[in-house]
Amino acid sequence: MLGGIVVAFALAFFSLAQSVRVSATGYDINQMLAERDSLQQRKQELLSDLNRLGREPAIRKQSIDAGLGQLTDPLVLTNR
Repeated sequence: MLGGIVVAFALAFFSLAQSVRVSATGYDINQMLAERDSLQQRKQELLSDLNRLGREPAIRKQSIDAGLGQLTDPLVLTNR
């Protein structure tokens, strides 16, 4: 009889351990899916920024904001 109780307890404990493992795995999967979605959204934002900032007007505005201006006419030196 005592052996039956021990076996029943062991089976119940094993079942509980498996349930906890399945729940933890499900939580990990959901967390990773959310992180993947976040990373994909960030990737899309960065691609959009690259496309926007790589165009000539954006580069010109950034250079003017940094204090750069148009180049002057080149200085040509003659031979003596």
